[in-house]
Amino acid sequence: MEKILHNRKFKLLIACLSLILLLDIMQDTYAKYISSADATSNFSIARWSFLVNDQDVLSNSDFSTTIIPTFDASSHIASGVIAPTSTGHFEVEIDSSNVGVSFDEIITLSHGEDNTVGDIVFTGYKKNNDPVVSLTNNTNTITTTHLLGQATTVDTYIFYIQWDDDPSTQTMDNASDTAAAASGTAAVNVNIQFIQRASQASQSSSPSEPSTPSGD
Repeated sequence: MEKILHNRKFKLLIACLSLILLLDIMQDTYAKYISSADATSNFSIARWSFLVNDQDVLSNSDFSTTIIPTFDASSHIASGVIAPTSTGHFEVEIDSSNVGVSFDEIITLSHGEDNTVGDIVFTGYKKNNDPVVSLTNNTNTITTTHLLGQATTVDTYIFYIQWDDDPSTQTMDNASDTAAAASGTAAVNVNIQFIQRASQASQSSSPSEPSTPSGD
């Protein structure tokens, strides 16, 4: 009987020692998984801010009120108005000083939605001190790529317009001209898109939504 009790005590002692050893091993094992480290880092976001005729087009994309046409003086046409044979121009200044990425700038010129004078045409444009570039259609697109770090960040465009009265190219006859003078609307639309140029590493990702200010 004593031998049996002795064996049981021995086995119980072994079991307790085994349990202690197991708990010690488990503590070492769990310690490997609960170790942790934290770090916080702030990243600078590239700037994306455009001024069109001194207006922030990200907060207000309609810059219509900033377009002021200037009509060439004529002894036969009142000052400040447009009529058949009139010529003139308006300016659009684009300031990308606060842009921190390369981007494409797409300017689209067209008739305004409420325009009723089909013979209003864009005859050309001038960018900064560059030569005048001729335009031949009522809808024209001008695309410029701005690479990060280039010297010029403010571009001034002068767009030239005319009320075409040439019999070989005009679309309105004299009666239409007369009706337009009585109740017509002469309007042009300037739409500008700014689209970030994707880096080589992100070509496969979806492009960013372009900023699209417009002016009538």
